[in-house]
Amino acid sequence: MKLDGINILVTAGGTEEPIDGVRRLVNSSTGATGLVIADRLRAHGADVLLLHSARVDVSGFQGEKTPFLTFDDLSDALENLLSKRPFDAVIHLAAVSDYHLAGIEVDGKPLEPGERGKIGTGHELLLRLAPNPKLIDGLREWSSNPDLAIVGFKLTDEGNQAKRTAKVRTLLQRGVADYVVHNDINEISVDQHIATVYSPLGVVAETQTKNELAEALCGLLAVGESS
Repeated sequence: MKLDGINILVTAGGTEEPIDGVRRLVNSSTGATGLVIADRLRAHGADVLLLHSARVDVSGFQGEKTPFLTFDDLSDALENLLSKRPFDAVIHLAAVSDYHLAGIEVDGKPLEPGERGKIGTGHELLLRLAPNPKLIDGLREWSSNPDLAIVGFKLTDEGNQAKRTAKVRTLLQRGVADYVVHNDINEISVDQHIATVYSPLGVVAETQTKNELAEALCGLLAVGESS
């Protein structure tokens, strides 16, 4: 398959929110799947920009790359890049925090989130969290390309297959993605990365490893560009 001349934005890794100058709220995303996908896209000829968490090791990635740290960093970067560059597709698998720190109290006294210094031990610490908007909902609005193709990801921790599928369907029905890749945390290990790729019409690919998933996405995007 050939992806020559196709411009693709890939997001990878997890956002983090600073509590003080030392501590942060983070998630477990390593960015490894995003790196594999970005590498395979480039191997098939695509021009790839990897928008990655600052803590992801991207030293082996030879394409263009830009780091982010917080939710706001990622949101600003997406809006800026999509509005100024005519990307053909976005593969959005960054693990975006659902919440941000709206306030901190130390022994009942307010503290600005992310202030320099370290909160001492032995204090009562209260963190107040507020919900973040869904970044995937803004991708088409921000894009300078009205035909932008969007691949979203849905990670679950759910043993019931019907409930997994329902969560994917909910995302597809919002009309914010052309494809949704589903993973369940219980089916991800060092040796396997089981994934199911859905379109609004149903399942379009089932894969067992990161490499297989990357190849499946390359194939779907190649078909989409040629149709």
